Amino acid sequence: MGRPKQALISRRRTLEVALRIIDEEGLEALSIRRLGDELNVRGISLYHHFKSKEHILVGVCELALSDIRTPNTTDTDWREWFIKNAISYWRALLAHPNLIPVLMRRHPLRIGLAEHNATAGLLAVQGVPPGAIMPILEGLEALPLGCAIYESAVEADEGTDNWKTQYPFLFHVSQHRDISRARVFEVMARAALDAILAEYEAVTGKSAPPPKPKKDTKTRD
Repeated sequence: MGRPKQALISRRRTLEVALRIIDEEGLEALSIRRLGDELNVRGISLYHHFKSKEHILVGVCELALSDIRTPNTTDTDWREWFIKNAISYWRALLAHPNLIPVLMRRHPLRIGLAEHNATAGLLAVQGVPPGAIMPILEGLEALPLGCAIYESAVEADEGTDNWKTQYPFLFHVSQHRDISRARVFEVMARAALDAILAEYEAVTGKSAPPPKPKKDTKTRD
């Protein structure tokens, strides 16, 4: 049976297949023809849903980052949800390292800018000074990207070096890690946020709102 002239294509399914190809084989493996073959449709049919391959890449990145969302409530302290989102972004980059080159162009490709806009709005509503919001957004965007680039490069290293012999000090400390990479990232993210707020206060004489006190969940007699 031949392929239908106008394929019935699920946009979500297309992006899921594209993400799988990129994860398993790299960005260079993704093409309109390859994607059409995987979906059992004519490649040209994909243009009913996507203007170009670049628009597919944008959709793939948004799918990979779909769990990173701005809260729809002001009940959570902004520092906590913002750091949580930074950690989720870092984890998503580690899970999909082949997308990093695309996400390096996140701003010009307009990837996730609507979500960033919502984040900026909620930060303002929760009392973060407008003059501090962009430095915070930029700083906590760059940190996950930088850490993920480094860690994915380490994971991809297939060198045959004898580290114990050639680099004995590095080998020794690598065997005595007392702090996990996940914890190191969280510590750095919190330190970066605190440093930006401290610099803002030093420059302007104004301060950000203090952390919201945690609710006491203990039962009183």
